[in-house]
Amino acid sequence: MKTKFLLLITLVTTSLFISCSSDDDSGPVPIGYTVTLQYPENFGSSLVEGATVTVVNLTTNEETFATTNATGAATFELTPGNYSVSASIELMEEDVEALTGIYESLFLNATEAQVSILDSGNLNLQLEGSSIGDWVIKEFYYAGVPSYYFYDGFIEIYNNSTGTLYADGLLFGNTEFTSSNSTSGFIASGENDVYLSIMMQIPGGGTDYPVEPGESIVIAIDGIDHKDDENGNPNSPVNLGPSIADFEVYFDVNPTTPDTDNPDVDNVNILYAATTTMFDYIPGVHGSGLVIFRNDAPDELERFTEPNTTSSREYVRVPNGDIIDGLDAVGNETVTAEYKRLPTSIDAGMNTVGDSYNGTSLRRLVKQEVEGRKVLLDTNNSTDDFEANPTPNPKGW
Repeated sequence: MKTKFLLLITLVTTSLFISCSSDDDSGPVPIGYTVTLQYPENFGSSLVEGATVTVVNLTTNEETFATTNATGAATFELTPGNYSVSASIELMEEDVEALTGIYESLFLNATEAQVSILDSGNLNLQLEGSSIGDWVIKEFYYAGVPSYYFYDGFIEIYNNSTGTLYADGLLFGNTEFTSSNSTSGFIASGENDVYLSIMMQIPGGGTDYPVEPGESIVIAIDGIDHKDDENGNPNSPVNLGPSIADFEVYFDVNPTTPDTDNPDVDNVNILYAATTTMFDYIPGVHGSGLVIFRNDAPDELERFTEPNTTSSREYVRVPNGDIIDGLDAVGNETVTAEYKRLPTSIDAGMNTVGDSYNGTSLRRLVKQEVEGRKVLLDTNNSTDDFEANPTPNPKGW
């Protein structure tokens, strides 16, 4: 009997051991889980294919990787627990151009620091990255209309990026203008920077003037409805009143002949004018070089007289690297490349409205539309990027 009893104990013990070992080996049952990625807003597609998704078990630090498929989904088999989830994708220029209309490489990512994964499910993440694109000159109306009226000129600056831009502190200005073929001494001397006869700046503290993607700001010489206002001209094609013009140039540097100031339109800040004998801001009815730029200390920019001339007039030197966009507008089709006002690195070409006082502007061409947002052509060559527009239409198309 003793032998049988010992044998029974042995069998029971062995059975319990096997049973316990079987339970320990089985562990938690893995569950299916999906992470779905979407592109940022203002992209032409929402489905992200080819992105890497990483999940990290916050208890064991074990990492698991997967790649999103054509529907933007990455699938995993995970044990229940707490995880962090991250995703990233690097897009080459051609891919970004197809999605946004802007030819630029881009890195996008997304992170969810802690996700409790206890059952099968799906996590939606939207990728983020810095906005791409920048300000561009959309329209430049400088020619004026018959009866020698040019106070209806305007500059329209467009947000050609994928994110909100702030106009606060944006600088702009014109080179010297001329009515005939005349070589710029700065260009002839091989200068690669830009020399401005007038420099102005949008006011604001940094976030006062937000401009959404596909929107613009208009800077008027005089912020009135030039078609109907008694101080305007019936030949003018444009209304630049408060509902259209965001800013006007109140040329208050000549107290002898004060400019008219519309109190309902904000003034830009005039930081420098090469001459104070003018009675208003005149970009030149025969065209001039127009640039927009950023600089942290514009008042400290150097000033120079034009090489190989006897003139004492000084021009503000803007470093080439500060320039965001430029347009070399010339008087007519007879003007050839040696008479450019801007370096070719800023504008490889030039363009014209054809004549003065013809009511025509230069307007940038639309490259494509992405989710209803117009992306403007920007090859740094105004010959290709702009067209003469016989119906100036600020904030229109």
